[in-house]
Amino acid sequence: MKLYRKFVSAVCLAASVLSVNAQNSAVQEAIDKFVSAPSLRNGSVGVQVVSLDSMKVMGEFNPYQSEITASTMKTVTSATALHLLGKDFKFSTKVYATGKISNKGRIEGDLVVKGGGDPTLGSRHLPREVNFIDALVAELKARGIKEVKGNIVVDDSAIPEPNVPASWMIEDLGYGYGTSIHGLNFADNELKLNVTIDENGFNYYTDQTQSYLKVENRCNAIPAETDSLEFDGLGLRLDIENDVLHLNGNVKFPFKSRMTIANPSPDLLMRDSLEVALKAAGIKVKHKNVKAEKKVATNLVLDYKSLELSKIVESLLIRSDNMYTECVLRAIASNAGKQPTSSNGVAVVKNFWKEKGLDVEGLFMLDGSGLSRTNKAPVSFFTQMLGLALPSLKERNVDFELLFPVAGKNGTVRRVAANTPAAGKFALKSGSMSHVQCYVGYYPVDAPKYAVAILINSFTCPRSELVKMVGEMLVGIDAGLSAE
Repeated sequence: MKLYRKFVSAVCLAASVLSVNAQNSAVQEAIDKFVSAPSLRNGSVGVQVVSLDSMKVMGEFNPYQSEITASTMKTVTSATALHLLGKDFKFSTKVYATGKISNKGRIEGDLVVKGGGDPTLGSRHLPREVNFIDALVAELKARGIKEVKGNIVVDDSAIPEPNVPASWMIEDLGYGYGTSIHGLNFADNELKLNVTIDENGFNYYTDQTQSYLKVENRCNAIPAETDSLEFDGLGLRLDIENDVLHLNGNVKFPFKSRMTIANPSPDLLMRDSLEVALKAAGIKVKHKNVKAEKKVATNLVLDYKSLELSKIVESLLIRSDNMYTECVLRAIASNAGKQPTSSNGVAVVKNFWKEKGLDVEGLFMLDGSGLSRTNKAPVSFFTQMLGLALPSLKERNVDFELLFPVAGKNGTVRRVAANTPAAGKFALKSGSMSHVQCYVGYYPVDAPKYAVAILINSFTCPRSELVKMVGEMLVGIDAGLSAE
């Protein structure tokens, strides 16, 4: 018993040392109550709330230990991009005609679509009044084009391989959230896959018209009444290089599923979709090779611009889109005169904040989106970064906090502190993966005065219970800060 009391006293002393600089007792009490929960006993937790005016600590726990960040890393990439690229930056996708365009409305060569790393082409998340394919068809018709004698050529060389960061887990790559990054992205780099296993055998089809993806069935389809084997569900393994999706796992027979999967070749989906649209518009495509000597000229047909970066960032933060973020990271690298790779983008990001005076020793950043489990940072890094970013971006006419989802209201934090006094008051970016739940952002939403960071690793309770606990802590933080 004496040993137990000494242990408890040591823990309490450690907690008090960590919070010695706290400026708001109510905020600190809310944090202390949260971190003392039994479900966090085996975990690793960091919490910090700081004043944006003075950078004084209002309350904290374990502020300097690096934790897995999950998607809160998107705030770092987004803030950097808005600084270096500017809020009005736009991705560009260009279409060329090789060879001459005859006065009879015929492109003598190929129609070449050259990607520029735009993550939003054909995206359902940022719909345009006129989408890329419709804009291209309209431009060709306006020019009187009736026939393409060559091929539809798609060029996604703007972003070099590998198409996914090396730190991403292979288990994630078959799903829509783990899709690869390309110079020519299209339709969110996703496909809708429909699978049936029944008395007619294995069958599949995709909602989109495409000619390249192969699906191989390695599932064990077991009669539903069988109880000797565990039904662990459908699993995916994607061979990106060969456009093959392997299905595995133990499923109940008969089996039927509709799912969103990663598209390993969005450029080919673009090609197939464009071919369908051209034929529907009465524009012939010969699919006939053209001799090299006939490709005497390259004529720009269309320069299609994305929406501005601020809208892309708002979308990726609210929905937590990995592919959008990774494309932005590569644009950061390209803007710095470097090859647009993940590692080059990360190097630019880390150097940017280091030059701003931030301590980046505890920042372990392997990608821009946070899907890598080796991404880590302390809460103190996030509060400092958020504190520096807000006024600096306001000088650039960017209200960074308004690009975040709002706790209890929308996006990935719509359930956090919902139906509580704290709902609608915290602009928070969430991050989650197995046994990881994180939040970083600003308070209050309408006129931020504080930065908040909460990183939770290895919790043992159900995630819904943890989210409720976080909401209760935010209610306490709100009460403490609103009395300042």
